[in-house]
Amino acid sequence: MRTEEQVLEQGRQLHQRDEEIKALRVQLAMKSSQLDAALKELAVRQSAMGMMEVDNKALQQKLVEVAEHQEVVVAERSTASVEAYKMSLPCRKLRLEGIKRSWEGLASTLIKGGKVTAAELGEVDHFPCMAVDPTYREKDFDLIDDLIHHVFSLLDGISRG
Repeated sequence: MRTEEQVLEQGRQLHQRDEEIKALRVQLAMKSSQLDAALKELAVRQSAMGMMEVDNKALQQKLVEVAEHQEVVVAERSTASVEAYKMSLPCRKLRLEGIKRSWEGLASTLIKGGKVTAAELGEVDHFPCMAVDPTYREKDFDLIDDLIHHVFSLLDGISRG
């Protein structure tokens, strides 16, 4: 009997192991399908990442082009500004010469009219700001518009007075 019980026990154990094997196969199939789904999702994400990398490279190229264009624009504006400044120098020189002629005419009129002496005019420092501001010393005739208008206003005031 013992042998018979042993055979039955072994049969139950085999049957139990078969059930365990079936359960493990079901789990394996589920895990396999989950792995397949995860691999498909990974492939989709990698494809999306690839497209993003292409887009990123295109954006970087555009950024480089924009930066280069900005450098060109800045260089062109700088060149244009320098040219405009150089062209304005003769104009400003003419203005200063006009101021000088006006001052000399006014001084002559005031001296002839006896309102002031040549010695008094000799003591007048016409443009004290030019002595301290390096902008005016740079070309000896680079006056700003406000100063020119101020000088003309002063000259008009003196001539009316």
